[in-house]
Amino acid sequence: MRKILFFLALTTVTMSTTCSKHDDMVSSSTSVSSSGVPSSVMNNFNSRYPTASGQIEWEKENGNTYKVKFFIGSQRWQAIFASDGTFISEKAI
Repeated sequence: MRKILFFLALTTVTMSTTCSKHDDMVSSSTSVSSSGVPSSVMNNFNSRYPTASGQIEWEKENGNTYKVKFFIGSQRWQAIFASDGTFISEKAI
């Protein structure tokens, strides 16, 4: 019984470590300044989130999407836009 529990614990640790490393490799992003964001993306962001405040951080992901992190009030948000300015998704973080 101890051997089975040990094997399950070892497998769980190995799987979680492998999965977290894989997630880091799949998404390659680069920080960009707001001046490096296409105007279509910036315009859509500003019209969609007119009350965004705080430190607004932009990242270019996989060459064709832009992720932005910002605050609305005290809630931190993340939104993703295509390079043509099309809104893709948002979530509270």
